[in-house]
Amino acid sequence: MSGPSPLTTFCNMFVRFLEELRETFPEEREIKSALEIVQNARKINPRLILDMYVTHVAGPLREPIAKEDANAIIAYARTKLSTQFNETLPALAIFDRHWDGLADSNRQAIWKYMKVLIVLSDKAQATRV
Repeated sequence: MSGPSPLTTFCNMFVRFLEELRETFPEEREIKSALEIVQNARKINPRLILDMYVTHVAGPLREPIAKEDANAIIAYARTKLSTQFNETLPALAIFDRHWDGLADSNRQAIWKYMKVLIVLSDKAQATRV
């Protein structure tokens, strides 16, 4: 018996990331809303979550994530948040609102999640039918 598909693995990890952010930043209502939307979309159309992540995070932020360039992510998040909303952006807003006050351990956990999500999104994209 084989394990979960790359798409399922990606979606589950993205949900876990949002859950961690919700627990760390309970005052951020947008994260709670994004988590609920992503959890529902995972049941109905998980490909939509992947497509949104690739379009708004993995595509434009691959290099800043690899380099752990918080300033580039903050600039991107500010620009995007001023012009549109989607379920991936509340996670990026954490950089703008909370990054300076985060402990190094929290920062490293966020970078790890973001790097793993890039790898998982690549695998899910590669197996697209």
